[in-house]
Amino acid sequence: MEGESLYKKLSEKIGTPSERIDKLWEVLCNEEEARLLLAMPGTAEELAEKTGRRPEEVQPMIDLLFRKGVVFDREKEGVVKYSMAKHLLQFHDATILWPEAPDGFLDQWQEFMDEEYPAIAQALAAMDLPAFTRVIPVEVPMEGGGSQILPFDNALKIVDDARSLAVTACTCRLTAKKCEGPVEVCLQLNRAAEYAIKRGTGREVTKEEAKEIIKKSEEAGLVHVTDNRADNEHIICNCCPCCCIVLPLILKERKRVLLAPSRFLPEVDVDKCTLCETCAEACPLDAIALDGGETENKVVVEEDLCIGCGQCAYQCPEEAIVLK
Repeated sequence: MEGESLYKKLSEKIGTPSERIDKLWEVLCNEEEARLLLAMPGTAEELAEKTGRRPEEVQPMIDLLFRKGVVFDREKEGVVKYSMAKHLLQFHDATILWPEAPDGFLDQWQEFMDEEYPAIAQALAAMDLPAFTRVIPVEVPMEGGGSQILPFDNALKIVDDARSLAVTACTCRLTAKKCEGPVEVCLQLNRAAEYAIKRGTGREVTKEEAKEIIKKSEEAGLVHVTDNRADNEHIICNCCPCCCIVLPLILKERKRVLLAPSRFLPEVDVDKCTLCETCAEACPLDAIALDGGETENKVVVEEDLCIGCGQCAYQCPEEAIVLK
């Protein structure tokens, strides 16, 4: 059937041939809209010509698909070009926030994430590709008084340097619902913020509000994750180890994959430590534990697994941990 073939082509275009992804496309667009998506990229005029329609017919279709999260716009020298989602993760994050999504759409997404995504993530991890995202440590004491902190290691500094900010729901917790962590904590920066505000899937926030969201996330035991590059035009996610698309895989594989750790590791002051094990409970990846030695117990960090998020230090009641 032609319609079925169109949805398969869309799934293949984002690099994810899957019957479940095909069914998500069926919810997101009709056959005419699917043809328009397959004709992208292009301006409204170019897409009209490619699909045999008038520009005034095409623009409302583009606007609706933009709202649904499958079309992205880019303006250069006064010319606006439209493209469809480039890959699975962009498709995931954008469409889950579709405000008018019908009942069952998020459940369809979670079924794919539970049944098919783990194998995809493992295959990507096996390819040993550079990580797209990295961890930023929470605001905790640093060895040497914080003199080693660079701007891109500091969530508050990233917020201060942003020209625009918005917050959206965490797409992972919105669909997975595996914990009670706060949901509206995914910070969008600059172009990503402008996109979320324009699309109506995020609300604009001040720098003070963004910093409060960071503080709330730290108190909830969440991990700050951002783009793995010095500049930041996109996100500060606040991730949990149960709903996130990466942390559960690290827990399962017991090795760091698909996520670059921060540049820091926890260091325990044995004189201050009371062996309360709060740090072990706080660690999202079970990388810190109480180890019984020959003479006495001590806290041990599994450094090859630790992602340097700093939650152990943040939660320590004795302030016995610093990041080095």
